[in-house]
Amino acid sequence: MGGIDHYALLGVRSDASAREIRRAFRRLARQHHPDLNPRPDGSARFAELADAYAVLNDPDQRARYDEKLHPRVASPPARPRITDRERAGQRGILELSETEARHLAQHPLPLTDGIGRTIVLPAGARHGDEVTVLYDGRPVTLTIRIPRIT
Repeated sequence: MGGIDHYALLGVRSDASAREIRRAFRRLARQHHPDLNPRPDGSARFAELADAYAVLNDPDQRARYDEKLHPRVASPPARPRITDRERAGQRGILELSETEARHLAQHPLPLTDGIGRTIVLPAGARHGDEVTVLYDGRPVTLTIRIPRIT
């Protein structure tokens, strides 16, 4: 490929038809042909145009060039299908002690279950608030119950 974008050099889009590529090359070749262009870099420019046209005019070479220019990226793995029940998630009620409620009023509250999984409730959550957390990779909506603090 040599670092030169053949499409840009010819002034066409990467999805240009063979006819568009041919027309662009002919127009530019007339401008940059060494017999008609006295600039010192005229012959080098013409050679670049001719090379770009040779690559883009041949379907096999163009396909290889396009693959180098825009390599295919492996598609991401398919996401598992989520049922409506899973999408809704599970629901539960979380009853907090007075001490936990006081802490939660000012700070996030981490809670750990009996097998070591932790969730964190956001600071400022109050009685009746619903908080959705990820638990074991699935969303769980918890309704917070806080006893009356006296």
